[in-house]
Amino acid sequence: MRNQAVNRAPTRDEARLGAREGLYPRALGVRFVYLPRTLRLLHGRGGRRTYRGEAQVERGRGLCSRLFARIARLPKAHAGPIEVEIDANARGETWTRRFGKSAMRSRLVERDGLVFERLGPMRFAFALDLAGELPDAAASGVLSLGTGAQVTVSSAVMPAQLADGPVDPVEGDSGADDPGLSWRLVRVRALGLPLPSGWFAGVRAREFERDGRYHFDVAAQLPVVGLLVRYRGWLDVEG
Repeated sequence: MRNQAVNRAPTRDEARLGAREGLYPRALGVRFVYLPRTLRLLHGRGGRRTYRGEAQVERGRGLCSRLFARIARLPKAHAGPIEVEIDANARGETWTRRFGKSAMRSRLVERDGLVFERLGPMRFAFALDLAGELPDAAASGVLSLGTGAQVTVSSAVMPAQLADGPVDPVEGDSGADDPGLSWRLVRVRALGLPLPSGWFAGVRAREFERDGRYHFDVAAQLPVVGLLVRYRGWLDVEG
């Protein structure tokens, strides 16, 4: 059954809205079409593309924090331009984020509706949730295209917010009310060995659209150790 779902052709509505058989359309299913336009652009394209914007990176200052950040190959403190290269194909995506002279590369694949990200010796499994205030289209089932046309999206699978109420924002989360995606960590491995998920309760990530622009906010902190890294900013995805 899973292979049939992965290999199915996009529906007419999904094709018109830019959904493709990529990593994120597979992980989100019909929920992909409810994403803000800039998130659909970024996550619905195949091939190799480069995006530029501005970012700020904060790093923890403690010895253990610096050690863990180095093991996970996290970026150094930075404030200024960011360049993100995404190489997407049917097998997954490779993201290379360049913060000035510092670079962070990770490999992402989808399996059973989860997104797995490999970062150095670490492997994280995330569930993707729609977050923030959904557009009116999510309630009406009608989405407006850039051409002025409208598409009616009907499915028995509705966004979680419509079925269970809004997702609770993380305290202090940038863009908590803006429509987008929340990355929910479900398990972690290091060198193939499982680690207690409670150690990573302070890992969170958000992608959202604000004022027509793609934004991101990612933070990681560990008990006792404290902040490892937080990086946030925006990308121009229209090109």
